[in-house]
Amino acid sequence: MSYDPAESHDQNFKMLLAENPREAITFALPHRSRYLRRDAEIQPIREETIKTFFSDSFLRMDVPILVKDKNGKLVFLLEHHHDPYSFSIHKLARYMLYLQDQYECRVIPVVFFPHAASKNKAIVRELESGLGDKQYLQFTYEAVFLKELRAKEYLTSRNLVARMLLPFMRYPSHAWLEVLDSSIEAVLEFTPRARRAKYLDFVLHYFNLKIEQWEAYQNYKRKHKPSEAPDMINVLLKEKGWEEGFVKGKDEGKAEGKAEGKAEGKAEGESFGKISESRNLLLMLLPKKLGQMPHKIEQALHGQTDLNRMHTILASLLELQSWQEVEQLLNGKS
Repeated sequence: MSYDPAESHDQNFKMLLAENPREAITFALPHRSRYLRRDAEIQPIREETIKTFFSDSFLRMDVPILVKDKNGKLVFLLEHHHDPYSFSIHKLARYMLYLQDQYECRVIPVVFFPHAASKNKAIVRELESGLGDKQYLQFTYEAVFLKELRAKEYLTSRNLVARMLLPFMRYPSHAWLEVLDSSIEAVLEFTPRARRAKYLDFVLHYFNLKIEQWEAYQNYKRKHKPSEAPDMINVLLKEKGWEEGFVKGKDEGKAEGKAEGKAEGKAEGESFGKISESRNLLLMLLPKKLGQMPHKIEQALHGQTDLNRMHTILASLLELQSWQEVEQLLNGKS
C-alpha cells in the first residue's frame, strides 16, 4: 500500500482526538462544556459500529465520541480537514443522521480546519431545503478554524489538545520558541510516558523545525528553564529518530575528529539547507501563481528531497498553468 500524506494527517488527528476525547470536546466547544459532566462516561465509538461508512475515505476519518451521564447520552462527532476542498457538508449531515438513528440521541457535529480561514468559500456552513414558507431541513455544525486562534491564549492551558494544536494557531514569528516549548512541556506534563515519544513526534512534525531552530530551542531551554529535564526530552526524541536526524554527521565528526565525518556532516547540512530553501520558495511562490495550494501538493513538497525536481519546478514557474502540472513535476514526470 502506498503512503498517503493526507491519510497520514487524518490518522494523526484521529489519534489525538480519540485518545483525549474530553479535552478535544472542551477545546472545540468551550461554551458548551457545561453539558460535559465530570462524572460522565466518555468513550470513542468503535469503528466496527459504523463500518458501513469506512469504505469511504471521508467518513472513515471521523471520530464519534459517546458521552453518557445520569441525564442521558449524546454523541460528539469530531472531524478534521487539512484540505477544505475535501469537506462535504452533505456527507457530514448524512453521517450525523446515521449516528442519531443508531444511538437514538442528540449528535453534535464539530469540524476542525487546521489551515483554512473562516471566509473560505469552499467551506459550506449551512444546509437548507424548503419550499415557500415551509422549511424541511436545516443543518449546521460547529467549526474550529485553528489558524484564526491566538496561540498566546493557550500557552498555559491545562488542555492537552489545545497545547498540541499550537503549531496551527496564529502567533508572531519571534514567539515560535515559546510556542514550541509550550507544546513540548504539555507532552511531558500531561501524557503517560508510553505515549510521550508519539506525541513529541506529532509536535515536531507540525512545527517542521530546521537544524538551527532545534539548536536554538535547546539553548532556550538551558537559559530559561535549567531546572527542567532537557535530557529526558532528548531521550524521547531519539526514540523517534528526531535528535539523530537533526545532528547527523555533525556530532559524529566532532567526536571522532575525522575529516570525512566533518565533510559528510557539512555536505548533509548544505544539502538540507538547499532543499529547505527551495521548498520554502515553492510554498511561497506557487500559491501566488496558481491560487490556494491543495493539501496533497503541500504534503508532497514537505516530503520532497529531490533538489533537482524542485529546481525544475522553479524554472518552470512562469509556464505552469495547473496544480496537476506541479504534481507531475514533483513525481518526476515532464
